[in-house]
Amino acid sequence: MLRVVTLNIWGNHSPWAVRRRLIREELQRLDPDVVALQEVLRPLGPGTSQADEISEGLPYRVCFGKACAIEKPFPAEFGNAALIRAPLREQRVLRLPTPPEIETRSALYLLLSVKTGLLPLLVTHLSWEPQLADSRAAQLEHIRQFVVAEMAALPGRVPPHIPILPPLVVGDLNAPPDSPELGVLLRPTDGGLSFVDGFAQAGSGPGATFSSANPFCPLRDPAIDQRIDYILLGRAGSVERLTVTSSRLCFAEGQDGVFPSDHFGVLTELSLQTD
Repeated sequence: MLRVVTLNIWGNHSPWAVRRRLIREELQRLDPDVVALQEVLRPLGPGTSQADEISEGLPYRVCFGKACAIEKPFPAEFGNAALIRAPLREQRVLRLPTPPEIETRSALYLLLSVKTGLLPLLVTHLSWEPQLADSRAAQLEHIRQFVVAEMAALPGRVPPHIPILPPLVVGDLNAPPDSPELGVLLRPTDGGLSFVDGFAQAGSGPGATFSSANPFCPLRDPAIDQRIDYILLGRAGSVERLTVTSSRLCFAEGQDGVFPSDHFGVLTELSLQTD
């Protein structure tokens, strides 16, 4: 079984110390194998990234990918991170197409060595502005083309006896499941690459990750009470070796009015098939 979690951690918005504790406590309870994080800050110069703070004392290696640089609340890199247990074989940052004068976006690409083969994983956070649906579609198409190229190239880079597992695209896509931009990945294509939405396939309970039940969520945001965070499984590679078995929300409980983030997270369990 492979347990994958995604959460947009909302930068260091107050009260970060309490939110960090709630995130760490939930991680200890869920015990995931892969944790995808978005809106992660890593200070320029001396300092510890938020992903390092979250993982302190926990059995994870931290991988970080810059999306852009920010000046406030302090000079820092802003981007995506992953906490992993499996050995890391490759790490790259894929820059995504972003309109001028908008915060640039990226995807963190990792190739993990799990017990049944090599797992390609992309962690991303798409542009959020409501008017940028076309940009989100272009960003997802860029990701899709990258994954297609990687899945074609990987067999030439690894020994033939090592299976290449289906790719995962994980993160905050800032669009609901029925949006045209999500269709870039979810629509089946003739001879191309499409993805399965883990929650839509095997989800239980409420699905909104941007929810009015969360006091940190801005009620006027057009994405309110919708699912905009995903764990997507590609239909490529050794598809019989990795299948979705369950999916549900996580990081959805507060304490004394404080929630871990302005988003809820998603936990998806995948079955790893051995020979």
